[in-house]
Amino acid sequence: MAMRDWRKTLLPASFRGVPFFVESEDLSGGRRLAEHEYAGGEVTLVEDLGKATKKHDVTAYLTSDTADIKALALQQACDLAGAGMLIMPMDGGRMAHAQGFRRTRERDRTGYIAFDVTFIPAGDMPVAALSIGDVSAAVATGVSSVAAAFASLF
Repeated sequence: MAMRDWRKTLLPASFRGVPFFVESEDLSGGRRLAEHEYAGGEVTLVEDLGKATKKHDVTAYLTSDTADIKALALQQACDLAGAGMLIMPMDGGRMAHAQGFRRTRERDRTGYIAFDVTFIPAGDMPVAALSIGDVSAAVATGVSSVAAAFASLF
């Protein structure tokens, strides 16, 4: 059985179209639980409040003679309001919010700039974005339905 060539399956990472390399990636999630402890009680009541918000902690880096310009672009992408397309090498693309970032530059590593960024998925659906064609088709269908319903009144 042949081994998988991981390098061929990895996607180039980017956020809002700004490319970067990935040093490491952590995903946290789980359940939101409320623990109820009572005086004199021997048992804790645990109330399940649903899914906890997933968070992707990414250590990204940029390296080249233009790393400073690329870092400014990534910083601006993280500062924008709303969700943007996040593409990770192994997970593919999804809409996500950049909750926060920390940029690091080191004296002995010129041309190398690192970012620690926390991303929160915008929803549970991967690539939760519609194209202009999808939106146009939905609007056209809706307008046709309304026009037909209105015409049937007369």
